[in-house]
Parts: sequence; C-alpha cells; structure tokens
Amino acid sequence: MKIRAELHINGDERRTLLVAGPNELDARLANKLAAFILFWNDDPLLDASPKLPALARFEFLPDLLALDDAGEAKLWVECSTTTMHKLTKITRRAPHARVVVLKENERDAARLREELNAQFDRPERVEVLAWPPGRFKEWCAAVGEKTEAYGEADGRMINAVVNDVPFDVDFLRL
Repeated sequence: MKIRAELHINGDERRTLLVAGPNELDARLANKLAAFILFWNDDPLLDASPKLPALARFEFLPDLLALDDAGEAKLWVECSTTTMHKLTKITRRAPHARVVVLKENERDAARLREELNAQFDRPERVEVLAWPPGRFKEWCAAVGEKTEAYGEADGRMINAVVNDVPFDVDFLRL
C-alpha cells in the first residue's frame, strides 16, 4: 500500500508519501501517518536516512524522527510493534530524545508498559500512547491511498477531518 497524503495541520501544509516496506501491514502505515500528524509541531521525518548523523550510532531506523537545531534526535517514535532491545538502545544512545511508542490499542500499550516497568531502570524514559477503544479501526477505515486531512494536533491529540471523516482523538498515556 501507498498513502499519498495532503495534510493541512496547525495552519501549515505538507504533502507526503508513505510506502509500505516488505511485509509491512497497511495498519502500521496508517499508524505512521497518525504519528506524523500527532507530532506535526516537531517537523518529523518519516523517511529518516541511515546517513543522518543523528542515526550514526544506530543499526536501525525510527518510524518517525524529529531533530533539534543541532541535528540530534529530539523525538523518536515507534509505531505498533517494537522490541525491548531496540528501546533499550534508543534510550541509551539518544539520552535527550523523547521516545514514544504509539500502540493500536490500550491492551497492547498496557502490556508494553508492564514490560518497561519490569525491565527498565528508568521506564519513564519511554512514553507509551494508545488509541482509545475503537478509534484506530475507524482511522484505518478513513485513511486511503489518497488521504486529505485538515485540523490540529499537539502531540497528545488529533482533532481533524480525514477524508471527510471527523476525528477528535485524545490518545491514552500509559
């Protein structure tokens, strides 16, 4: 799947193309688009290159990355599934970055929070956000190969119209 998105968020306009990687589910791509909108004010990159100096210490790429003025990671977002090993490396190698995992439902988010609390010495370093019940399914149904969105977002909520479907979503923080 490909998503060609024309986005008008917080008074700014951007166009982006999201292309699914090998074996990447359409739902994960839809979640990446939501994260892109959710963290709009951080001017995130959906296609961070391994050539970026901020990623030189990593053998993997984020789903979404935002850089500070010095070119260092200020926001690292993982969508849907990720491993504890990866989160450990991110928090150690990017100690000043805000690390967020956006989960598709509260149950999976709660499970991740339990794992973080049990395995991390500083579990608060990783923010876990979840879609409220039923909202992710609605989001996936609204997002298509051609997607237009108008509205606002602030890192915790999205209030927008996506392909003529209104969304007012306050993400759950676990």
